[in-house]
Amino acid sequence: MTFSTWKTPSAWARRTLAVAASVGLVGCGGGSGGGGTAETPLNWTSPGGNATVAVHATAPFMQFAPSIDAAQMVGVSQGRELFVAEWQAAPGPRALLDGLGPLFNANACSACHAVDGRVAPYTAAGGTTPAVLFRIGNASGNEHPVFGAQLQHQSTEGLAEGWVTWSRQATTGALNHVVTLFDSTSDLSGYHLGARISPQLVGMGLLDLVSEAQILEYADADDRNGDGVSGRPHWVTEEGVTRIGRFGWKAINATLRTQNAGALHQDMGLTTPVNPVENCTPAQTVCATAASGGTPEVSEASLMAVVDFMTVLAVPDRRIADQKAFDQGARLFGSIGCVACHRPTLTTMTHPRFPSLSNQTLYAYTDLLLHDMGDGLSDGIQEKDASPREWRTPPLWGLGIVEQKAGARFLHDGRATTLREAIEWHGGEAQSARDRFTGLGEGDKALLLQFLRGI
Repeated sequence: MTFSTWKTPSAWARRTLAVAASVGLVGCGGGSGGGGTAETPLNWTSPGGNATVAVHATAPFMQFAPSIDAAQMVGVSQGRELFVAEWQAAPGPRALLDGLGPLFNANACSACHAVDGRVAPYTAAGGTTPAVLFRIGNASGNEHPVFGAQLQHQSTEGLAEGWVTWSRQATTGALNHVVTLFDSTSDLSGYHLGARISPQLVGMGLLDLVSEAQILEYADADDRNGDGVSGRPHWVTEEGVTRIGRFGWKAINATLRTQNAGALHQDMGLTTPVNPVENCTPAQTVCATAASGGTPEVSEASLMAVVDFMTVLAVPDRRIADQKAFDQGARLFGSIGCVACHRPTLTTMTHPRFPSLSNQTLYAYTDLLLHDMGDGLSDGIQEKDASPREWRTPPLWGLGIVEQKAGARFLHDGRATTLREAIEWHGGEAQSARDRFTGLGEGDKALLLQFLRGI
């Protein structure tokens, strides 16, 4: 795949029509035109194809795709155990689960990713939880010379790096984050602190199966079609291969393998074949003196077991109380321009190990591209080639389930406490869609929000 592939005029011309046809939203896209008639039924298929399951009351995000054969679940079961286990510092009683830290944010994947949504990132008293991490950097993409690219607030020995509290700005409603560093000889002068809340784990393995060619169909970096939306792929190089990033708030990881390895490394202080060196900077000597849990601490087999586990996680089915109202909300979602970034459908490629996940239509509502979201959402930090104002379009499936959990937050830093607030924070390329939303009557706004809660 060459960089020029996504610049073909045919790709720009196909974008709106392809998306509109996928859900019967004729005339949608970046414009403000209508979305068909209310009498025309929309032809919905299951949101995760063969990976779709009925919503589980207590663990909606911890079910397996029902189409997976039992014989294929051996590695998956091990991956689940590694995901929910509490890791310990080395040497621990279980060699498979030691090596935590010495600098880390959480001792388990499940400390951030709950079975029923997202763990609340903020406490009412102004504190933070492991479910929100803090990037450190500047607009040039430089990491901090002492603390690196991410603040670790826990340690297995000695001092951690620091702790963050929060408050809300009275004028704008944005969040203030104040860091207390435990190393009194260092500071963050010239660097920014950027909050990133944990995503819900819906269909990540399915998104890993979307082809780069399909992602590039939606790219239009120079806005040649004039719709005000100029999404672009985030090309990243991992393990010697350059691919399109698709995971993380800024699409900094191209595969589920490197996404998981990065989280194990930065969030839990665990080395893997992808990141074989501890997460300390040269200025931090604790990694050299702390006991190691192995070389690496998470083996290739264990890493791939976690990948397998996340690959077969099921997609909860839609929650629709009124089909007509749901369809009306879908048309509004299209007609005000949300589908210009939140692409309704994607299709998976062939999976050699889990063939039932191949060639499935996904209603994830993302194009997996970077978009300039304006100064209001910028945090001053460049990650790889993603500028401070650019963010990957987040998938929207499961939002209504996430919203029901106490302490639910939205957007990359959790500043929004409701879906409506999240929409109203949109700027940059999404400003026109946001303005059309605010211009809707309260009844239409309610229909659109009801649709979002049901997908």
